[in-house]
Amino acid sequence: MISGERLFDESEIYDYIHTYAYEKQMKQTLCVLPYAEKLHQGQYRSGKKRVPYIYHPLMVAYHALTLGFDEDNMISAALLHDICEDCNIHPEALPVNDETREIVELLTHHDDYYRSNDAKKQYFDRIAKNKRALIIKLLDRCNNISSVAAGFEKARMDNYIKNTEEWFYPLFEKAKIDFPECMHQIFIIEYRLRSIIESIKNLK
Repeated sequence: MISGERLFDESEIYDYIHTYAYEKQMKQTLCVLPYAEKLHQGQYRSGKKRVPYIYHPLMVAYHALTLGFDEDNMISAALLHDICEDCNIHPEALPVNDETREIVELLTHHDDYYRSNDAKKQYFDRIAKNKRALIIKLLDRCNNISSVAAGFEKARMDNYIKNTEEWFYPLFEKAKIDFPECMHQIFIIEYRLRSIIESIKNLK
């Protein structure tokens, strides 16, 4: 273990995902791994520890694998879920198939997302219709609240918690109704997220 913002070494997670993808013949994931690492090179997570940004998509992909989501498209999309926003890459340029590209596009914030609640609602409504995008988004927030948010000032943390409760808690309820085949995995993600948030609240 390294710190609250970086609990594991990203090289170990990278090697695990690479080995898993090789054994399962996940050809797209094997292509995306070095691609994502190269594009995120020189980028760091928010916080005081200067954690390499690649740590985050690796952890999201790793969480998906440990929950049994080992489809090539989902793991590839998990590794790329921030690439368009953070690396100025157009979805059409990604070295992936159309299904993975669609997931990444759904997960990508556009400028209007930050301007109005209507735009946010449209964003989350679109994600909620795609099982893979929805799972990745939930895992994304779970990883963020357990790592990068540890470096937030109180006001920013309060806002982050409020945002999570307003936009993500309803996603869990919708996911359990629309994708009952993932009920157990969704419960695990929700339990972890809610537990962290309640722990943070109790520390105030």
